[in-house]
Amino acid sequence: MEKNNPRRPRRYLRSRITRKLILDTALDVFLSEGYAKTTIAKISDQAKVGYGTVYSHFKGKDDILNKVVDNVLVDFYNLLEVPFSPKTLEEARNAYYELVLTSFRLGEQHRPIMKVYQEALGQSESIASHWYGIKEQFIESSARSFKYAQDKGLAKEFDVQLGAKAYILLVDRFIWEVVNEREQDLEKIAILIIDMLFYGFFQSPGKKNKKN
Repeated sequence: MEKNNPRRPRRYLRSRITRKLILDTALDVFLSEGYAKTTIAKISDQAKVGYGTVYSHFKGKDDILNKVVDNVLVDFYNLLEVPFSPKTLEEARNAYYELVLTSFRLGEQHRPIMKVYQEALGQSESIASHWYGIKEQFIESSARSFKYAQDKGLAKEFDVQLGAKAYILLVDRFIWEVVNEREQDLEKIAILIIDMLFYGFFQSPGKKNKKN
């Protein structure tokens, strides 16, 4: 009977440690140098690992930056894993409010690296493609939630895919407003977006404006 090779777990652990070291070091380099001036050579030198070692774990600096941002968004990804199963409109509204507010808080909390990522979005097709893919995940998740709400009689009939796209693009725009410090009151923005989503700004047909 073949014995388990004790070296394999140790090699795996060393690989994970090295990968984390590269990501942590890359974060420091990106923050100090910005996207354009960051190179694999600088990352490997500061991490004190071989140039080839970096490439054995990542495809290049774009791949590294995408992984860094994925780590930043892990709390939001975890929220998306929570099943959307509200029984009332108020429960649905609260769930969406938490999602929107969390996205803004993450943008605020990780503002420095998100500014680097924003710089990269304008220079790298692979970075832009990765961010597009992230938004597509959120759009699909929202479309499923909208469909659930329709099936439960909590939402009117509309094109859930188009509605989800409009919703996510609006949230995405405000995330960058928060990152760039053009919006400070996160709760106010989140409430406004959720009120737009759930109630709208205009009176329903047949209702009179109380101010008139």
